[in-house]
Amino acid sequence: MQLYARQGDLVFERAAVNGELVKRRGLVLAGATSAAHTVDGEVLARQDGQRTFLRVPEAVSVVHAGRHLPITLQPGDYEVRPLRERGDRGDRAVED
Repeated sequence: MQLYARQGDLVFERAAVNGELVKRRGLVLAGATSAAHTVDGEVLARQDGQRTFLRVPEAVSVVHAGRHLPITLQPGDYEVRPLRERGDRGDRAVED
């Protein structure tokens, strides 16, 4: 995998996507009950636990409810997952 971008508490990596994908528009990647990370456009997606696999046919923006600047995902395959940090007490999810 290759780091592509980070937006708040999410990491976007270029990765091969396998399995069945479903067409989604306005997909919420994280923060469904708070500041949502939302894909502004149509993608093919599959969720596996906290990871989301995306196939982006045309460039789309990911918007984070006014907290961060939008990022653009160029056509390709991505794995999106929560950012984790390691510390003295083990690793934990970063919250944004």
